[in-house]
Amino acid sequence: MSHIVIQAENLGKKYRLGTFNQKMLGVELESWWARFRGKEDPNSSVHDIHRNVLLKPYDFWALSDINFKIYKGDSIGLMGVNGSGKSTLLKLISRITSPSTGVIKLKGRVVSLLEVGTGFHQELTGRENVFLNGAILGMKRKEVQERYDQIVEFSGVEKFMDVPVKRYSSGMRIRLAFSVAAHVKPDILILDEILTVGDAKFQEKCLEKIEDTKKNGTTLILVTHSTQGILAYCNRTLILEKGRLVADSPVREGVEFYLNSLNLQHP
Repeated sequence: MSHIVIQAENLGKKYRLGTFNQKMLGVELESWWARFRGKEDPNSSVHDIHRNVLLKPYDFWALSDINFKIYKGDSIGLMGVNGSGKSTLLKLISRITSPSTGVIKLKGRVVSLLEVGTGFHQELTGRENVFLNGAILGMKRKEVQERYDQIVEFSGVEKFMDVPVKRYSSGMRIRLAFSVAAHVKPDILILDEILTVGDAKFQEKCLEKIEDTKKNGTTLILVTHSTQGILAYCNRTLILEKGRLVADSPVREGVEFYLNSLNLQHP
């Protein structure tokens, strides 16, 4: 029986809109000092500047009552229109933010490529950023050293490794960032719109690397608007709609469900 590597139980994420968080002592002191001087509180409720009225605070649930289990070796296509809650769910799985309700349980090393290049320091060289980004993604220095040549070769920016990243083109940064992430050897790999990274040739290399990762038993969560990509690389889909999980299906059924919800033709 396959092992569960990700389990969500009654998962929810709530945001309070229309107010600033005033729980921190520094924020409270700032508010008190402004009121003491007869000035406007910089941390008061948000105003509609066009009508000069307070916006009524309200709770916005980005995710509500999410339940699922993901098993070792699964390849999950996470689907949903913009605003459905995909990014919030990825941040919860990646431990970037905490749930408001419920729990999410993880087993193994998680590597998330949500925003390619996140963690790069613009003043450091490509070489320095490989070690920095590798550490951020959970690799020990010895691991980075052992895989450094492979990372550089895969990225295709060998000639520029001693140049500050701020001088790189966006494509060069993307190639180097993906290359580092691809060589971490994670138990769980989360990729957000990676099928649109770089030029066509590099995309092909990325997809080949994803296939190699899957063969090694890595669990994959792929977010993309490309239904063809989901069909090619996933065996199962999770579909979100307005913050709720509306389908947990084998990949073909999931894609058909998603396209039907959009009134689009099946691939």
